[in-house]
Amino acid sequence: MDPMKHAARLSLASAVATSALALLAGAQTASAAGFYIKEQSVTGLGRAFAGESAITEDASTIFFNPAGMTRLDGAEATAGVHLLLPRADMENKGSSTSARTPLGTVTRPTGGGDGGNPYDPTPVPNAYFAYPVLNKDLWVGLGISAPFGLANKYQADWFGRYDSIETDLLTLNIAPSVAYKVNSWISIGGGVDIQYADAKLTNAVYTGTASDILSDVEGNDWTFGYNVGVLFEPIPTTRIGIHYRSRMEHTLDGSVKLSRGGTTFNNTPGTADLNLPDIIAVGFAHEVTPKLTLMAEYNWYGWSNFEEIRVKRPGLPDQVVGQNYEDTFSAAIGAQYKIDDTWTVRGGFQYDETPTVDNFRSTRTPDGDRYWLTTGASYALTENFTIDVAYAHIFIEDADINTQQAGAAPVLSTNTRATSEGSVDIISAALRYKF
Repeated sequence: MDPMKHAARLSLASAVATSALALLAGAQTASAAGFYIKEQSVTGLGRAFAGESAITEDASTIFFNPAGMTRLDGAEATAGVHLLLPRADMENKGSSTSARTPLGTVTRPTGGGDGGNPYDPTPVPNAYFAYPVLNKDLWVGLGISAPFGLANKYQADWFGRYDSIETDLLTLNIAPSVAYKVNSWISIGGGVDIQYADAKLTNAVYTGTASDILSDVEGNDWTFGYNVGVLFEPIPTTRIGIHYRSRMEHTLDGSVKLSRGGTTFNNTPGTADLNLPDIIAVGFAHEVTPKLTLMAEYNWYGWSNFEEIRVKRPGLPDQVVGQNYEDTFSAAIGAQYKIDDTWTVRGGFQYDETPTVDNFRSTRTPDGDRYWLTTGASYALTENFTIDVAYAHIFIEDADINTQQAGAAPVLSTNTRATSEGSVDIISAALRYKF
């Protein structure tokens, strides 16, 4: 083999693998408000998660504030599913490819369509079980949820293909929890978060010819975190909840498959650190009358710990890509009305800020600030069984995308420029059983 050709091929594979592994880490954290999945309770969705760390209506309190288990009537299990129906429309705002030559830089428009709606209907399941073990003062529980996730797929020849074609991220969180009623008005609780993350990403790499390189990336990891909470009930009609969820630090073991014209020519191992934010929640619930309860919630998200993506490869220097995420917050208000012993209805509004910033926002997570409008209801089938349903519509502010991507050689690059317009509808249902 020609040594010069062999060295050039190794250089090409190294550059493309580095770019693809950076995308692997970026997709895990690039959609902020949309990537953190709040849909962990059907009753909570119905009130836009207002007062969720304080109201303790069912066993889903294990996720939002495990101290709330001590306020349940007795052992309880709940299982639900949220069907997410996202929509995004991309408008090309001058995406281009560039090649540096001895005579100067040659820039051309990136061809291709708008990619279509990249989202399919996506179910998000969760289940919780709470059980008293000491005269209802000491409780144990288990929660299974998917608190982070993203799945989208654009048409393979769309104008943003050098930024992304397919993104598929899954997390699974298993949370054994415990709670203790200190006295009549204070309860404490906490849990261990055992979390699995798995990602698959696909994007094209510009080669300067009519035939792109296709990069397929996969990575996964298990890690651990914790969450703690306290619940105050200063008077029988008022509850205040405070909850803290620790940051999660994943080290994703990744592999990159590079192909061209259907032929694979390289597989490169690597790792990328993924830091998910810590979250602080403060909730309030006040029973105005025996039938009407008003609620509010404030959440803070520590996204600023995600300043960069550092990709590590055996025998090669670290590759660093800046992200510059910002800390964010969400605020919600809601109300719940008990019509009778059978029916309860609820509604809410939430403002949800995105941590993504201009010049770093990606087509994998075309996120903007979000405004939630939600409604829901519960129907008691029997003394033991209750059905919960909820609906939400999320308005997403238009977002600008302006990102640079490395090509298959140092003289090649691409610029993806777009405006995203989107929304999300959510339909949810759950079944509760009281033992």
